[in-house]
Amino acid sequence: MNRYLLPADDASAGAATRRVPIESPVGIYRIGNGTYTVVAETTDDLLNLGVKDATVSRKTAGQPPIELAPTSRGIGVKNHGSTNPITLRTTMKEQELRIGESAHVNDDCFIQIGINVELQATVENDEPASSGTKQAAQQGQGGVSPAAHARTIATNLRNASDSSVEEARAVVDELRTFVADHPLDNRKYEQVCAKLDQITARLESKATGLHNTDTLDAEWQAELEQLSDRIEHLYVRG
Repeated sequence: MNRYLLPADDASAGAATRRVPIESPVGIYRIGNGTYTVVAETTDDLLNLGVKDATVSRKTAGQPPIELAPTSRGIGVKNHGSTNPITLRTTMKEQELRIGESAHVNDDCFIQIGINVELQATVENDEPASSGTKQAAQQGQGGVSPAAHARTIATNLRNASDSSVEEARAVVDELRTFVADHPLDNRKYEQVCAKLDQITARLESKATGLHNTDTLDAEWQAELEQLSDRIEHLYVRG
């Protein structure tokens, strides 16, 4: 089972953000340097989440106000000392956590902290991601939601970016088919469609152009990772 955390909306310009694995307790808090920066603290690192909010609580006596921790069934969320209630939203319900209260997450969940910060917590099963539009369509007929389907293909794209240009092209084509078959009436959907078209053209050039290569460099991998995150966010929100 994989568990991770990331900002639910696009991070502020210039902030380097990435998925935060929840493999051990992760503390969320505002650092006290006057910038209002919200961070995630893991056992090994302190990660800028790319969002700012003066209403997110700071650490008290070394303890973060909000803590996420892995459990056997997903993620535990605990309000240790957030002065503003934490709001959890899933497809099934919405609940508030006041100081001392906790809850359990076993699927996609949005976590509202402070006034302006919303994070996404996701739990992925260990089942291998399927590839190919035909397989995904068959899964969809079995009741898999568009959000779960999008997450599967997005995971495939992350894996493909480490593999080869041809593999990445195949998964991007699959994503284009998926988003075309699952339109959404919002601006971010149109932006994602435009980005997919742009990346398709660039991958075509990279595969067949004068300076073609078989693999993708770190910059390409980071761009495809960001695209994968955006598509997941888009369809979790629906």
